[in-house]
Amino acid sequence: MQTHNFTATYQEGIVSAVDINTHKVRCKIPALDDLETAWLHYPVPNAGGNQFYCLPDVGELVALLLDARGEGGCVLGAIYNQQDPVPVANGEMFMLKFKNGTTISHNRATGDVVIDAVGTVLIKSPSLITLDCPDTKTTGNLLVEGSLTYMQGMTGNGGKGGATAVINGTLKTKGGDITADDISLKNHVHTEQGDGNDTSSAK
Repeated sequence: MQTHNFTATYQEGIVSAVDINTHKVRCKIPALDDLETAWLHYPVPNAGGNQFYCLPDVGELVALLLDARGEGGCVLGAIYNQQDPVPVANGEMFMLKFKNGTTISHNRATGDVVIDAVGTVLIKSPSLITLDCPDTKTTGNLLVEGSLTYMQGMTGNGGKGGATAVINGTLKTKGGDITADDISLKNHVHTEQGDGNDTSSAK
């Protein structure tokens, strides 16, 4: 005698409610006269030591797996549709696109990784962050709140409508020299112009 009904049904539903504390959703099923489901699990890749948290929006189209009575089940995943089309049409792309416009993408063909954020980006570590590449480029202003140490010299070009470099405070050099227009600070000379006259410009 069969005591359990192991049959299940596939349905497509529209998210009607989201529980941010349990990571569950309720859905209305258009094919069943907008019947609303019970709270269904929204599965994630990991929920133990490693955890993942990402809930769908209300109104999102999802695939459902329901038990025989339609009371229990889970969401299999979201479905692209006319209201929510694919964010990119490229078989080489991996992309995360958020509602606010932020995207994280990787192009397998080019190897490029792009993080395009609409807000502040914070990378935080209690010890060390290493950028291991031949060249690093920043297109805007750069503020260093701690000490700046460089090992292979420093090169700069003229500023926009101002000095190339402005330093407020003491400047010290040890074992080297400061040169301006080929004139050495330590080794420049002045030519005497006669008693009572100013010396010549530095040479």
